[in-house]
Amino acid sequence: MDRLAEITAFVKVAQTGSFTEAARQLHVSATIVSKHVRLLEEWLDVRLFNRTTRHVSLTEIGHEVYERCADLLNQFHDLESMAGRWRGVPRGVLRISAPLSFGGGPLASRLPRFTELYPHVTIDLTLMDRFVDVVEENFDAAIAIGDLPDSSAKTRLLNRLENGIYASPEYLEAHGPLRTPADLASHNCLLHIGGPLTDVWDLTGPDGETRHYKVSGTLRTNSTVALLTSVLLGQGVILLPEYLVAEALARGRLVKLLPEYKIPDLPVRVVYQAGRHVPMKVQAFIDFVTEAFGRSSAFAALD
Repeated sequence: MDRLAEITAFVKVAQTGSFTEAARQLHVSATIVSKHVRLLEEWLDVRLFNRTTRHVSLTEIGHEVYERCADLLNQFHDLESMAGRWRGVPRGVLRISAPLSFGGGPLASRLPRFTELYPHVTIDLTLMDRFVDVVEENFDAAIAIGDLPDSSAKTRLLNRLENGIYASPEYLEAHGPLRTPADLASHNCLLHIGGPLTDVWDLTGPDGETRHYKVSGTLRTNSTVALLTSVLLGQGVILLPEYLVAEALARGRLVKLLPEYKIPDLPVRVVYQAGRHVPMKVQAFIDFVTEAFGRSSAFAALD
């Protein structure tokens, strides 16, 4: 039964003192209004109105029920109004997760623009270099780099990151050149664990053949920031997305190795909880990062 319709009909009859006038204001027939009131009386097992051919008045219990029902309708309309405000304007706390280097650089540099566009949204940003289950860990959205494990979450592809192999001039001077992929076996390769860059590096040569190279070294970490710090200190060879090393390359602090070999790109996605209705704050964030990172030049701390 539609209790809300029954309560609405009852309140309107009580306010107007007429089934006919209540029906006119509700844009239904008087028969429908009468039926709703009768069903409400049957459900409550009380008589709500004293009826005569010319007049309708509330019974004693009807007065008490009216006060409760009128209050319920007011609360319902307040709820509807509040939901409408949420639908119309993004607002609330937006919980986001992102990889440490990406979240602390490209994403963080653009968030001021997001908060300028959506001043009613407060961002709760968590940075970690591992895959995040947005459902299990209760995030509204996450930026994920690399192939995703099976998940019930929804995703949108933002871009793809180009990878490369790098070392400092000081390291190469001390340990010798790296001319072919086979030379990787004799070099100290700094490894990223818990993410898409593992201890097996796939390289596609000029002949179009892709081969897998097992690498090892003295540092294994889940932090790309730690890897970048170590390679700049001359500690070894790294495989990282190009945007992370662009500044160091420009300053000559790093050298790109094996440039004639191609390394698989890494997909960058925004991940969010699946559901029939995506909250306005989440949809606004999805649209924002799609626009911000849909260009290859977008992956820098600042444009």
